[in-house]
Amino acid sequence: MRFPWQKKTDRAFVNSTTAISCNIYCLSETGPARSSNEDRILYFCPGQNQDAWFAMVADGMGGHNAGEVASRIACESARAYMEREYNRHEAKKMLKALVQVMHHNIRTTSANDPACSGMGTTSTAVFISGNTLSFAHVGDSRLYFFSNNELVQCTTDQTLVTQMIREGKVKPEEARNHDMKHVLMQALGTADQVSPQIGGPLPVHPGDYYFLCSDGIYDMLSDAELALLFSMRRPEFAMECIKALCFERVARDNFSALLIEINAGQEVISNGVTKEQNIML
Repeated sequence: MRFPWQKKTDRAFVNSTTAISCNIYCLSETGPARSSNEDRILYFCPGQNQDAWFAMVADGMGGHNAGEVASRIACESARAYMEREYNRHEAKKMLKALVQVMHHNIRTTSANDPACSGMGTTSTAVFISGNTLSFAHVGDSRLYFFSNNELVQCTTDQTLVTQMIREGKVKPEEARNHDMKHVLMQALGTADQVSPQIGGPLPVHPGDYYFLCSDGIYDMLSDAELALLFSMRRPEFAMECIKALCFERVARDNFSALLIEINAGQEVISNGVTKEQNIML
């Protein structure tokens, strides 16, 4: 497909006191098939001192009441909690507690507002401090790691089909088109308890990409296609391609993503240049 591209940076977070900096590129779209966007994205430097970075994707549960409210509460709770706690605790312990705070706040609102009864959301969040990254994950949004032209899925989808694969009832190659691939076993707000996947600390190096996305992205693009886009080493263009392909392929869900590019120290962002590219996927 062919389309114009304006080179730009959505936002860059730069840490001038260490050897690591982050550029973050984002998108969040309602998509061609939905009337509202139940996804939410969040990215900021806790404490506003740019020695740490937090990013999160939350996908309000379709078919449940007020999914957009649940994803909003998750992001608002995460921002408030991380602003208070980001430098007080070990990263994994802090993220595990954050999940419970988000879960509790969604459950409380759901219990007090009949219009929000049964609402829920996925949540995939990363916290970068110093030269390491830790993550917390609930549901079927994803975190990917890209380095040396290889894409690795860091999170495990907490879905019925994933459980069926572990039990040998479904083959991995059957999962992508399985009728029950989006039936969640874990989500914030939908049960009394939630058990997140906590990962890290993972070392971060200049040139690494970390990619957070809702299921609306990977339903439309395969891992191989994402790896091909990231291998071009032009993150703005990769995100424009992802957005265009989701629309071209008529995404059935909202789709949201955050691409974190790890850099070495202060990066100089060049002036925008209008270009046109051909990409065949």
